Amino acid sequence: MNQQLIFNDDYHFDAMHQAVSCSVLQGGLRLQVLILMPAGWQHDAWLCQVKEDCFFWEEQIEEAVKTGAIGDDGIIHLHGAG
Repeated sequence: MNQQLIFNDDYHFDAMHQAVSCSVLQGGLRLQVLILMPAGWQHDAWLCQVKEDCFFWEEQIEEAVKTGAIGDDGIIHLHGAG
């Protein structure tokens, strides 16, 4: 881990978006992230999987920031793999 991002350990399942929601700090800025749950997953299992794979998601978030893939709502939306 290169510490470009620091996860705030505020993971929770967002039922409205069917995604794990969390925030990260990058250069002092707080970024909100939604990691959409793939079909066939249970909420609790997806939440645990995202937490376990935080280094993978760190890379995905860094790439989204580099490419400007932040939604109009100011949230980074990532798609989980099934």
